[in-house]
Amino acid sequence: MLRCGELLTRVLLLPLLPGFAAGLSAQNQVLDVVDGETLYRGGWLVSTSFDVDREESLWAGNRRVDDPDAQHRTRTATTIACQYGLRHDVQLGIAAPFVDDDYASADGGSRTGGVGDVELLAKWRFHRWDAPRVAINTALITSLSLPTGANDERSNGVELTPERQPGSGGLDPAIGVAITPEPGRWRFNAAVLRQFRTDTDGDGDRLGSSWYGELAVGNRFWLEPYPGPFMRLDAFTHFYHEARDRQDGAFVPSTGTKRLAVGGTWAFRPRPSLDFQLSGEYVVWRDADVEPGLGNGQLDDAWSLQFVIGYRF
Repeated sequence: MLRCGELLTRVLLLPLLPGFAAGLSAQNQVLDVVDGETLYRGGWLVSTSFDVDREESLWAGNRRVDDPDAQHRTRTATTIACQYGLRHDVQLGIAAPFVDDDYASADGGSRTGGVGDVELLAKWRFHRWDAPRVAINTALITSLSLPTGANDERSNGVELTPERQPGSGGLDPAIGVAITPEPGRWRFNAAVLRQFRTDTDGDGDRLGSSWYGELAVGNRFWLEPYPGPFMRLDAFTHFYHEARDRQDGAFVPSTGTKRLAVGGTWAFRPRPSLDFQLSGEYVVWRDADVEPGLGNGQLDDAWSLQFVIGYRF
């Protein structure tokens, strides 16, 4: 355990020292990242998440359009993460995703998969306010996405677009802030994250930079005295704004979108060391960019599901 802690400290802390924030990507697949709380000093959290995202219709702006090719796309990811409480207010981590992208249409399809981009994570809880039965935690969230995933996959000899690749091909930093008030059995969370995409390998391919926002409210409807179990139900809304992708230096047609989704989470902690979470979201509004004359619509997200298991020690 000590050796793992020393390794995390050397790998994650050194690039963060000149200002602490190297950036955090909006990878909300990892447990206990996009909120204002941090692990206690010397504490560990190991988690595994399973995600499914589905795209199944064409959109132009906020209008659904006919799709004679009957396109659909399913993206799955399994993400393994390890986080460590360096101090009571500083949390470091690393996350490794394994991704699969399955696209199909009336004309055929393609499939890619493999190791995605490894993420270095860091969170600094810079403010905490306490009162009887109330706590408010506020944190700066950062990460740095490393170009460990392939970004030149092809289908029938044609290079796939950046969003179809397992990796981005760039060092992609991000930064954000989250605040988490917890009065009694209630839990509120608000967060905003900005991810910057780069073309580190210089091949002219780059995903669009993005914004992510969350507003959530939850209630611990079953709460036993410590170390007893609890269950919590959350309702949330997520906002996504993705800029247009580039390939070979030019904008990729029909990329870039704004999206609003609503959803819920069921969280169960049978004992202090074990977490289970099941969540899902459904897109209720979008504004999908479409290049005039180069396509009649953009294949965009419809819904997603996630299951997470976490172990603390």
